[in-house]
Amino acid sequence: MILAIPTIYLEKGKSKYSISGLPGFEKLDSRFKNNPMDLAKLFREENNKSILIQIDESEESLNMVLQVRDLLDIPIQLITKSNNKSLLKEISEVNIRRVFVPIDSIYTIQYSIPTIKLSTISEYDLNEYSRVMIDFENTRLENIEYKGKAKISIINSICNTKDLIRMNTMNTNIDSVYLGKEYYGIHFAGQLLWRIAEKAQFAI
Repeated sequence: MILAIPTIYLEKGKSKYSISGLPGFEKLDSRFKNNPMDLAKLFREENNKSILIQIDESEESLNMVLQVRDLLDIPIQLITKSNNKSLLKEISEVNIRRVFVPIDSIYTIQYSIPTIKLSTISEYDLNEYSRVMIDFENTRLENIEYKGKAKISIINSICNTKDLIRMNTMNTNIDSVYLGKEYYGIHFAGQLLWRIAEKAQFAI
């Protein structure tokens, strides 16, 4: 069974994306705009088993990760595109379930997991790792067939409910999909119902 996990994107400690794209829900959207704590609580209420947080290089974002980690009763995972050694050192001292880092930084943080772009995947031997994250660079999940021992997580794929169902029937080592900007809209079954329930919950 493929595990689908939502992503919160942080810039200077604020949410880069918010719930959007639903006419009539503008006041609900604004409630979560730039508020990662509320977004994290919302994703937990939607019964997600974990949350991925993507951070920039700011102290504000790393501090927000710690606040979200202490707030929730589910595992928090972390991803960064940065090779900043100072930031990576700080991340290594944070008690986070999984930390995904660029593949050329893999040996900087103990127990970290490499992130590999789909366009460069042929340059690496995935059998060197027990798990890898493949960045699909905003492409569709077509013709996926990766051989090897490594468990695979994917991010930045263009997908919807039908894609996730199809992936469960495919011969791959993919066991987790990290949902990005598409998760903030209505691309997945149930999300419109969630928005309606939240609108009533907050009396908006």
